[in-house]
Amino acid sequence: MKRAADETRDQLFEAATQLFRELGYEATSHADISAEADIGRTTFYEHFASKEDLLVQLVQRDLPVLIDELLAEVDPKISPDLRLRELTVRFVEFVGIDHLGLILHTEVPRLSADAQLAIADSHRALSNEVMDIYRSGVNGGVFAELPGPLVGRLIQDAMMAGGRVVMNLSDPKQHVHEIAESTAAFLVNGLRR
Repeated sequence: MKRAADETRDQLFEAATQLFRELGYEATSHADISAEADIGRTTFYEHFASKEDLLVQLVQRDLPVLIDELLAEVDPKISPDLRLRELTVRFVEFVGIDHLGLILHTEVPRLSADAQLAIADSHRALSNEVMDIYRSGVNGGVFAELPGPLVGRLIQDAMMAGGRVVMNLSDPKQHVHEIAESTAAFLVNGLRR
């Protein structure tokens, strides 16, 4: 019985992901998701309280895995400036062209405060890693010391701005690397001592 419930949830997640990609989050209804998954609308509510609940649980399921993969791609032995540069490039690419990155960037600001907190908690590992890299750079004399909340916000906003630019291009995949590299150079150079 648990296996069938897990399969149903996975079907709903996959259907939602497909429809969010094609139609956008706002234009997709729970009825659309149910129909795409070939599941009754009442079954949807056996698994999720709302479309927003589905999105939050989708993010909670997928984002930590994606972040772990992203972090694993960056060599922890290289200097803090190079680590931050590589992490920024990978993050901009994720936000700009990955379906989950696109959904998060465009839809999270429209969600309820509780949903936003749950989603923010799902990518805490990334925030922690970025701040660890920054602190390491400050301690090593590579980065200037700035107030923690300010530097965290500056880094986050620069990364998100790069992703937003990529997302809004007519052909994001053609220019993603250039935008990601430029964002990383701007961020790292701006933090240098």
